[in-house]
Amino acid sequence: GVFQTLVGSVESANHLIDSDVNAVTFTGSTNAGAKVGERSAMNLKKCVLELGGSDPFIVLDDAIIEKAAEGAVKGRFINCGQSCVASKRFFVGKNIAKDFIELFVKKASQLKVGDPMSMETDVGPVSSKEGLDTISGIVEDAKEKGAEILLGGSEIEGDGAFYQPTILTNVKPNMRIAQEETFGPVAPITVVENESEAIKMANDTEFGLGASIWTKDLAKADKMSRRIESGIVSVNNVVLSDPRIPFGGIKHSGFGRELSRYGMLEFVNIKSVRFYDNLTHHHYVE
Repeated sequence: GVFQTLVGSVESANHLIDSDVNAVTFTGSTNAGAKVGERSAMNLKKCVLELGGSDPFIVLDDAIIEKAAEGAVKGRFINCGQSCVASKRFFVGKNIAKDFIELFVKKASQLKVGDPMSMETDVGPVSSKEGLDTISGIVEDAKEKGAEILLGGSEIEGDGAFYQPTILTNVKPNMRIAQEETFGPVAPITVVENESEAIKMANDTEFGLGASIWTKDLAKADKMSRRIESGIVSVNNVVLSDPRIPFGGIKHSGFGRELSRYGMLEFVNIKSVRFYDNLTHHHYVE
């Protein structure tokens, strides 16, 4: 067929990279991506790396609160927060913070956790026990360093790797939750003075995949988008993949692009062919 899914080990992946293929694309963790990139480089093969993210979700003072809060729930808790472009760090203008946080907590508290195969479930389990332990450790670190739990904050007892939908405030840059990729249903909120502080804190990460800005001022959003260190910026919506536009990140979120003509060009060898009427030694076009 045109598409097949193969399940294998690291050794199998290395064999594939070493084999007679022209290029490699990888989606996964930053650590694994670095190894794939290294192996590809050893074989002098082009590669695209779509890796981790810690996407900022910036709510400015003039944002529509209802829309932003709804977006926050979808952006953070879809697929139990386990998406490279999930909204993972929330920066909210001080003048709107109280109302936004109250509505965000209210909406998130209505999410139903349960069987991922049930149509009634909003939030399923974390993908592994190891992932669950990591989420618990990140939240405990934040609590010990002064974060306040507004919703959730602990594992759910019973079968499966379930964690409560969780919202924290008073999040500081020295906390793990502010620096690591939080791959689970946990939303850390930091109240900011203005958009400049929001951008500074949004960029204070090793990742650079996506970002979202919530505001009525589209001209301001355009200017901010140019200052945010990410491969994707979405205004008044969460980050989504769309085959019409390029998808990918910078920094430790990888390099290269998927989707759109730019994604196609990642796997094209561009050849220059030029016809001359006269012999020339000039290295420029007259």
